[in-house]
Amino acid sequence: MSAPDFYFANNSMFRHIHDRYGKAALVTYWRELGSDYYRQRTDAWRSGGAAAIADDWRAYFAKEPQAQVEASVEEGGAVKLDIKQCPAIKHLRDSGREIVPYFCEHCDHICGSMAQGVGMRFERSGGMGSCVQRFVPLTTKGRA
Repeated sequence: MSAPDFYFANNSMFRHIHDRYGKAALVTYWRELGSDYYRQRTDAWRSGGAAAIADDWRAYFAKEPQAQVEASVEEGGAVKLDIKQCPAIKHLRDSGREIVPYFCEHCDHICGSMAQGVGMRFERSGGMGSCVQRFVPLTTKGRA
């Protein structure tokens, strides 16, 4: 996963699916990645709770080149990812690639589906290089 060329493939694949089959098909693809492909991760999240989610994201981003991400558990059990430098956007920009304008939406739908699978909701503010993402228990009303 941590090969930077994977970011090229994602950007191109997102464009292809979007342009050939439409935005709804792309969103379906993303949501199914979250619910099906990442099922083992969400199973571990479910059994380990917020600490397991934060640990999982730390391990994930530790493998991603040039990622600058802090993962923490907030009061109330929400998990916050402070993505100071998104490795995908950084690599695509540094390589002079045209980034599809909806690139960051993949996090909304993939992570949203993953969050839903463990009784949480997903929130993202910012994008295109840096953002804050939160996995919030459905019983928590607080926001970042």
